[in-house]
Amino acid sequence: MASTTATQTPAHATARSHLPWIVGLAIAARAVVAVFYFRSYQVISLVHWGYENVSIALAILAGQGFSSPFYFPSGPTAFMPPGYPVLIAGFMRILGTGVAATIGVITFQLLLSVITVVLVQKVTRRYFGVRAGNFAGLLCALAEPLLIAPLYIWDTCLSALILVAAIAVAPNLRRKGDFAVAGFVCALIALINPALLPTLFAIAAWAAWRARTIPWLGILVFVVAFSPWPLRNYAVMHSFIPLRSNFGYELWQGNHPASDGETPPFETPAVNAQEHSLFLAEGEVRYMQRKGTLAKAWIKAHPGGFARLTLHRFVRFWVGSSKSPGPMTVPLVGAALVGLVLLWRSRQLFILFALPLAIYPLPYYITHSDARYQFVLDPLLAILAGYACESFFAWCSRRAAPSPTLAPSAQ
Repeated sequence: MASTTATQTPAHATARSHLPWIVGLAIAARAVVAVFYFRSYQVISLVHWGYENVSIALAILAGQGFSSPFYFPSGPTAFMPPGYPVLIAGFMRILGTGVAATIGVITFQLLLSVITVVLVQKVTRRYFGVRAGNFAGLLCALAEPLLIAPLYIWDTCLSALILVAAIAVAPNLRRKGDFAVAGFVCALIALINPALLPTLFAIAAWAAWRARTIPWLGILVFVVAFSPWPLRNYAVMHSFIPLRSNFGYELWQGNHPASDGETPPFETPAVNAQEHSLFLAEGEVRYMQRKGTLAKAWIKAHPGGFARLTLHRFVRFWVGSSKSPGPMTVPLVGAALVGLVLLWRSRQLFILFALPLAIYPLPYYITHSDARYQFVLDPLLAILAGYACESFFAWCSRRAAPSPTLAPSAQ
């Protein structure tokens, strides 16, 4: 190890961080994409975006509480957690429900995206050196999927930032107090995007394994801090719903006789009169359960069809959705895969980066895929791709390749 560090010193001594230029490019690129997007499609009022989180935010604003995910009054909901709908409602409270609110939310998401670029550069520099950090930051600043993500009124940018932050802090979790804080933060994150929880738990388990401890205090803090949400659901919806009520519904969307593995158009209660009536007649809990029952029955009767759709969704997830594949998604995934393979020589870091890539997409393989789901992983792909790029150019110039390390960088 000492000899490897010694051979790398001259190369790293001449490397400089280009973070200010990278941030400038990130801001300029996002501004240009946003301007061209809204020149083509116009800026519309937030109420017309058609997302369930916007519908819930409107209900909150109207004094109806956390309810009505499909743009008609339907009572309390657990269709999604409260984090982002409450945030959107806050923007609406300040800026109204028109174009100003749309611009406000997207500007906030653009800010999160730029912060993610900074964090990606710093995390890569810490683990793989300055040169790799510059490559990763540049990829994160300019890669097409990362430019588009802020234009969705969804938790995508915040979730992506959270995942990079988890990778950054995981090696520092050593003491009981560290895991207690992590448990509390995970509870808050679960109120934003519960799909992150399995990945965050796996990362926390990785940290606990390195620390040779079982984080009982962190687990207890998580349970206590998160418990108000399932307790609220049981109280107002009379059913035990620990995370969200919609899994059966999402499973049905991707698995029914006419399904192609994608979200079926015009079959949601928001736009389909028959589904609208069923939703009101049965209520959210029974409606979601019935959809799940239909999906499971179809899967049981058509195991081959389910396997085919699952494989199809797997491919769609990693190419950025078949309906609108991003031109940079496949190269980014390919370069990241090379970086992950190269990382095999540092087993602990390999496991840390492999966990999110292996665990996070699992629900989307069996339900339905959408480009915005994959966007959450793109900053991590940029980190691995930056490492792969630096390794390649180091090989071309016959200098020492970057040596992955969990120790804080001295740069």
